[in-house]
Amino acid sequence: MHNPIRHIRHAVEEFFEAFWHLDGRVFRTLRDLWVPGRVARNYLAGHRARYIAPLRLFVVLSLLTFFIGSAAVHVEGGVVDVSGIRDIEAAGTVEEVQRIRDRLVADIERARAEAGNTPGVDPALVAAEIRVRGAAANRIIELSGGAGKAAEGTAPAPPGATGLRINLFGHTGVWDAEDNPLVIGWWPRFANDWLNRKIGNLEKNMQSLDETSPDTWVQAVMSAAPSALFLLVPVFTGLLKLAYLFTRRMYLEHLVVALYSHAFLLIMLTLAFALSALDNWTTSVAVGVLSKLGLAAVLLWMPIYLLVMQKRVYGQAWWLTVTKYLVVGYIYFWMLGFATLLIFLARLTEA
Repeated sequence: MHNPIRHIRHAVEEFFEAFWHLDGRVFRTLRDLWVPGRVARNYLAGHRARYIAPLRLFVVLSLLTFFIGSAAVHVEGGVVDVSGIRDIEAAGTVEEVQRIRDRLVADIERARAEAGNTPGVDPALVAAEIRVRGAAANRIIELSGGAGKAAEGTAPAPPGATGLRINLFGHTGVWDAEDNPLVIGWWPRFANDWLNRKIGNLEKNMQSLDETSPDTWVQAVMSAAPSALFLLVPVFTGLLKLAYLFTRRMYLEHLVVALYSHAFLLIMLTLAFALSALDNWTTSVAVGVLSKLGLAAVLLWMPIYLLVMQKRVYGQAWWLTVTKYLVVGYIYFWMLGFATLLIFLARLTEA
C-alpha cells in the first residue's frame, strides 16, 4: 500500500513526483537531452507526452544546480583582501590611491588565475573589482576637488574617513543618513527615505562582507544566479524571436527551445560543480588531472552543444546559424552577468 506517512520510500517518491512525476519521462528526457536539439524538436513536433514540460524541468534543475554549486564550490579565505578599500579611503594623494588600487586589482587577477575555471568564482571577483575601482574613482574625485563643488555644503572627506562614498545626483563624499543623505530633487520624500534606507542596508552588508572570507561573495553570487537566469530566459527567447523573425515560429515555440537549452546547460553546470569539487578535495594527482580535463571538456561542450542545437532546431545554413549564434550569445552572456551582479547588489540592500 502506498502510504507516504508510514514509509520513507513512499514519502521520497511522492516528493519527487510533485516536481517530476517520477516515471519514464524523467529518464527519457534526461537521456534525449544529451543529443542536441532532439527534445526540443520532438516536443515542438507534438510528442509532448514523452517528455517533462520544459518550464518544470528548468525550474527544478535551476534550484538543484545552484544548491549543489553552493555546497560544492568554495574559495579559501584570504584570496582577495577587499578590506584594503579602507586604505583607499584613507589615502591622502591621487598617486597613493592609484598605487593601492593597482595592488588590489593585481590581487584579484591573481585570485582569478588561481581559481581557474571554477564555476561561480569569476562573478564574485568581478563584483570585488568593481567595488575597488569604484572606491578608487570616488576618492580620486574627492582629492582632486572636482566633485566637492557639485553639492552645496559638502566637502571632500578627509583622509581616514570611512563609509560608503557616493558621487551621484549632486551628492559627494561619505554618505550618512542624517548628516549627508542622498537626495534626488525630483523624487518625493518617501522615495528618498526608501532610497536612503536601502543605502544604509548596503553599507552595513558591504562592511559585513569585508569582514568575511571571499567564499561569502561566491555564495552570494550563487544565490543570485537562479533569479537572474529565471528573469533572463524570456529575454533570451526574445532574442531568438528577433534572430529568427521570418521563420514564422511563435514566441512560445522559441521559449521551448530556450528552456530546454538552459536545462541542458544546468545539467552540465552541475557536472562542472562536481568536477571542480572533486579537484579541490582529491589528493591524487591522477584524479586531479582527470577532473581538470573533464571540467575543460564540459566547458568546451556547452557552447558547441548550443550551436548544434540551434542548427538542428531551426535548420538554417551553417554560416547564418553561426552568425546568429554569436550575436545572440554575446548579447545574452553580458546581460546574464550584468543581471546576476544587479540582483547580487539588490540583495545587499536588504535588511
